Amino acid sequence: MLVMVIIFALTVIIAAFAYSMKVEMRLAQVTDYNVQLEWMGRSGVELARYALSMKCAGQEGVDSLNQFWAGGTSPCSNDLPPISLKDFPLGNGKISVTITDMERKWDINVVADPKGPKLDVLQKAVMLAGATDPSASSTIVDSILDWVNPNTDSHFNGAETEYYSRLDPPYNCKNGPIDDLSELLLIKGVTPDIYWGANSTNHPVSPYQLAGPTGFDHTPRKTKSRFSNEADKETNVVGLADLFSPMGAKLNINTASAATLQLLPGIDENTAARIIQMRAGPDGIDGTDDDAPFHSVGELNSGLPGGGGPGGLVGVAPPAGVPGAPAAGLQVAGLAAYCDVRSYVFEVHVAAEINGVKRNFTGIVSRSGPNASQVTCVRFYWE
Repeated sequence: MLVMVIIFALTVIIAAFAYSMKVEMRLAQVTDYNVQLEWMGRSGVELARYALSMKCAGQEGVDSLNQFWAGGTSPCSNDLPPISLKDFPLGNGKISVTITDMERKWDINVVADPKGPKLDVLQKAVMLAGATDPSASSTIVDSILDWVNPNTDSHFNGAETEYYSRLDPPYNCKNGPIDDLSELLLIKGVTPDIYWGANSTNHPVSPYQLAGPTGFDHTPRKTKSRFSNEADKETNVVGLADLFSPMGAKLNINTASAATLQLLPGIDENTAARIIQMRAGPDGIDGTDDDAPFHSVGELNSGLPGGGGPGGLVGVAPPAGVPGAPAAGLQVAGLAAYCDVRSYVFEVHVAAEINGVKRNFTGIVSRSGPNASQVTCVRFYWE
């Protein structure tokens, strides 16, 4: 019996030692891969820069979802080098690259400029996200303006550091541009429902909602729904995260969603759906070879001539405009202040893998220079 006990004890010790050595070897292996994975991530950003420079003839001044960088199948795809953005072999591993243009959403810092022409976009977005009560929407809009505005003067329904410093935990009003869109969750009035959309789940309560000192008008942790009935909640699936990004230029009508298109002055839900239908081509699916991206903002205006034919397709007549688009309310010059047919800032996600060791990287790539021909990486980090 004593011998059996000793053998059992030695077996347990050896097994624990073997497991410990396995863990140590795995950690050493991961550490050894760190440098390789980082350079694979940087190589993925370079691959994205290459992809963004590949354009079909006739589409040099257009960015759309059927192009190579977006994973689309444009008519000239066969003319491009056979390079895949998915599972691209590199060294001892592989990378997958996903490119998303920031202009498919509105730049929150631009629309939150009280002196800019796009403040109406912010007001409309807050209502679309579910804050239909005038008091609630006014509180959110004014508080966002206070958060972004460098001065410390509070708007009528807004909030500055004096308000946030009395919450628990306290924090300061930023009084500067939004660098990460999740900062909106710090702002007075912005709940997870409004930020993520009413149908989203498993998201943390925003800091401003945490229970703090009594006597303040911040929403407590436990509160009744802001919707008057469940039917309203079911129809509200859009959040501010679906409508805004922290950087970018004008809204790209070739990549924007129907929800973001609705924020254009004079564009309603039905007209936004028709815009998507027109650019998606006969099959009604974005990113396929029959897409007909807009070549000019003027094509949105009903009755206006097209701008060179949709998608650069030979033999396809230019569109006469989107039915239902504002014919007189917005002229081409006015609409051009809000949107464009190009994108200039792109978020690049790179998934790198070596022998089962995975790491995700993000890069921000910007276009500049004559005809936006210079593609530069302005930010790179490990997620």
